Amino acid sequence: MKPKRIFGMFVAVAIVQLAVPISQIWKHENILRTGTPYKFRTAPVDPYDAFRGRYVALGFADTEAPVRAGETLEHRQRAYVGLRVGADGFVEYTELSAQPPAQGDYLRVKGYYQSETNANFQLPFDRFFMEETKAPRAEVAYWRHSNRRGQTNEATYVVVRVKSGRGVIEDLYIKDTPIREFLARDAAR
Repeated sequence: MKPKRIFGMFVAVAIVQLAVPISQIWKHENILRTGTPYKFRTAPVDPYDAFRGRYVALGFADTEAPVRAGETLEHRQRAYVGLRVGADGFVEYTELSAQPPAQGDYLRVKGYYQSETNANFQLPFDRFFMEETKAPRAEVAYWRHSNRRGQTNEATYVVVRVKSGRGVIEDLYIKDTPIREFLARDAAR
């Protein structure tokens, strides 16, 4: 092959390799800047996992919604759940469907177990990444303030920005305080 052709192919491959991660970063940041914020109540998760690295593992208190009339969801099927802000300021799910709703905000989720009218689903986020040195302390604080009896928990929650079916965690809160600020106050005591 000619050197110009080889160089041209090299440049094309390099551009593609850079375009993919830049596109993913741009989408993530665009959702954080322009997405609609929703508060999701969290539930405790076993804080130890040797393979997962430095982040806070999140569980969610409510992951069930009514299924759109006449639809049946298969186990682990991609589905869409409509969102609205409830009277208490936290997210409420409108309905779960195989198709995105015609209007309003929604998240793309995986459907799991369906009863006659409702289905459980898995939210597309379950990790809040943090600076390596702060994540273990954040995990302990989160666990300590999470409700361990499966009841409604208002002490810990995340704010998630939602846009076009995608959700990005903006921040983790403990007692209405962002986690980084909470840890700073806790360390000062």
